[in-house]
Amino acid sequence: MKNFIAVLIIVGLLAGNGYAYGGRGHRLVGAIADRRLATPENDVVNKKLKKLLDGMTLEEVATLPDNIKDWDPKKDDPYNPQLPREPFKVKGHPQIEAQLRAFVNANPAAGKPSHHEFHYTDVSVFANEKYGDGQVGRSEFDIVHMIPFCIRVLQGKVPEKNKRAITKTVAVILLAHYLGDIHQPLHVGAEYFNAAGKAFQPTAGNPGFGDQGGNKLTLSLFVKGKLTPFKFGQDRLGNLHGYWDSQTVTDAFGPGADNQLADELANKEPANWKIHSPLENWAELLANEIMPLAREAHARLEFKNIKTDTGSSDITGGDAVEKKKSGVPYEKWASDTAKTEIQKAGWRLAALLQEALK
Repeated sequence: MKNFIAVLIIVGLLAGNGYAYGGRGHRLVGAIADRRLATPENDVVNKKLKKLLDGMTLEEVATLPDNIKDWDPKKDDPYNPQLPREPFKVKGHPQIEAQLRAFVNANPAAGKPSHHEFHYTDVSVFANEKYGDGQVGRSEFDIVHMIPFCIRVLQGKVPEKNKRAITKTVAVILLAHYLGDIHQPLHVGAEYFNAAGKAFQPTAGNPGFGDQGGNKLTLSLFVKGKLTPFKFGQDRLGNLHGYWDSQTVTDAFGPGADNQLADELANKEPANWKIHSPLENWAELLANEIMPLAREAHARLEFKNIKTDTGSSDITGGDAVEKKKSGVPYEKWASDTAKTEIQKAGWRLAALLQEALK
């Protein structure tokens, strides 16, 4: 069992752009929203959610869009460990599992579209670019498109029998997850490099090579004044994206009990969390809001040993090293950012569901 748990941790840390803030971060987003909705005035919304989620909470379902990657054919999963692991099940909720399996089958890992690409977009951080300013790194199935698609399903504007197999139940589950994803800077912004390995602004005619949301950059930060490689465990070098998924959440919240943390974060209103725009516009507005943080997450680093391959749209490797300068250390800035964004995501998830299900 210890080996099985260790494998799941490794898989969660390593797997591509889809694991924003890791399981703990996503659960906190859902738990905050659960508490924000647990009021008499939200009785109608809560009844609808209870029916759609078969009694499960937003906290419980928020990690499912990552968990279901376990159903991908293993030949399509480059992070599949060799140790045997138990297949993932939505225990006690066979109808929800059936709907999620239909969703995975309709959007297979190796297909176009793949359910993996629904979790992120890759806007260039090099210039002062917003989502709508360019084409590179965007797609009709990225997170900025999939959030409003799920909202339209919930509102009845898109029928539940659609090509993506997103029912109202699946839409709630995806939104509980995607709201966490879009508040993680490296799920929205990416650095691009030219063939010489230098950061530059990509264009449709010269897209260059992306850093895959930081997944292709090995990270080193100053710890107690010493430049130290970030590691998954004792012997596995960690990447920039994985750092934001995992370590920032640990640094932000420490070992405290998540129930108590969720209570505190749900009761203290975060600054500037309200969005004064129709739900249809939220995803693009959220992407634009997070871009300055994605830009800073890269600007605080210098890039070395960037490797490219003409047969790839991404770099194949490289180093991201914290710049040595006075001021707030990267790890302090990143953990403060993660704490703020996770709280905002929880409040916004509750507000979105209030509006979509009213």
